[in-house]
Amino acid sequence: MKKLIVAAVAAIVFIANIQAQNKKWSLKECIDYAILHNIEVKQSQNRIKSLKVERNTLKSSFLPDLNVGASQRFSFGRALNQDNTYEDSNIQNSSFSASAEMPLFTGFKTSASITRNKFDILAAEANKELIENNLSLNVTNYYFQILLNKEIYRIAQEQIRLTKEQEIRTRILIENRKVPQSQLYDVKAQLADDELVATEARNSLRLSFLDLKGEEYFDVDSLDESIVSMESVTPEGIYASALSCMPQIKQAHYSLQSKVKSTKVVKSGYYPQLFLGAGINTGYYYSRRAMNPSFYQQFKNNMQKSIYFTLSIPLFDRFSTRNQVKTARLEENNARLSLENEKKSLYKDIEKAYMDALAAFEKYESTTKAVAANREAHRYALEKYMAGKSAVYEYNEIKMKLADALSQQSQTKYTYLLKERILAFYSCHSLVE
Repeated sequence: MKKLIVAAVAAIVFIANIQAQNKKWSLKECIDYAILHNIEVKQSQNRIKSLKVERNTLKSSFLPDLNVGASQRFSFGRALNQDNTYEDSNIQNSSFSASAEMPLFTGFKTSASITRNKFDILAAEANKELIENNLSLNVTNYYFQILLNKEIYRIAQEQIRLTKEQEIRTRILIENRKVPQSQLYDVKAQLADDELVATEARNSLRLSFLDLKGEEYFDVDSLDESIVSMESVTPEGIYASALSCMPQIKQAHYSLQSKVKSTKVVKSGYYPQLFLGAGINTGYYYSRRAMNPSFYQQFKNNMQKSIYFTLSIPLFDRFSTRNQVKTARLEENNARLSLENEKKSLYKDIEKAYMDALAAFEKYESTTKAVAANREAHRYALEKYMAGKSAVYEYNEIKMKLADALSQQSQTKYTYLLKERILAFYSCHSLVE
């Protein structure tokens, strides 16, 4: 019975693994999987959490602090008594205190620090989105490479099928004494070459699967492969949309705002600071040579309460604040330059993707015509070969031209589809739409 149970469990696990291998992954599933398991994404999430803890600390700085203390002192020999004179006696002193202090004015440092922290959090969230976007683009690129390699492998297999049909026809022609026996050897040699090409294409496909997910035994789902011209799309229009949604622009903008607030934080060193404080303390005194009231009486009678203000006015700090302000303004200027640089880099990327898509579309139209022409040439060459009016190498040459045209068409098609999706992504659309 136990053996049957073990065998049943093993069978279920085996079937589950087979189903997992046969499952076709969509582009969205691949992107979600990559984002979920990416270390940089997790690190960016921890950065956001750390900044939120810092925000809580800054907001709590408006609250007063509270401290309590106690001390016990034993004096032996000559010691100072309650009358402020010295005597030879063993004396005990106990003291207890409680104090609280809260800031009333700190030169706007705390409020500016809280605002800076808010922009730091927004910049960190934008950085997390940027990491996810770059990861999504890489996954999409690998995904399309798989689709292209699958198409090239299919073309290679089709060439093997055509060559095998050619071998059958050649045998018929040899039997009918229309072509010499040597042509059969040429066909077999061509079949070996086609199988080598198919093997290389299969290996490239396996490597592309490994690049995407790190394992070979899984498959991807197909995508919408309709080719539509981008006549109404312009780089300027895409760029205008990208400015409002691309995280690299958001990150640079929020970083600039953070640097502006950093300047206000260090400027607080020019302002005075005012604190409100309150305290209470008492004590107990015991001497072997004196009449000592009870602990309760002394604790009550020695009670002292106080409320105080502390004002600190900066007069000269060896130019420390002035230099910090200069440094903060330089960092603010660098952040402004970084924002402009991100905008220029974004437009350059969009323009390059647009030109690549345009060139790929034009190449696709050309290769489509070339495929149509080569299909017709292949049909005519096949008819001639079947009639025994052409040599093997002539037919093989036409067949290889058709395969090359189909491969180029596939490359230009998937290049265009990828660039089209990237341009849509820059226009604030999802990569998986």
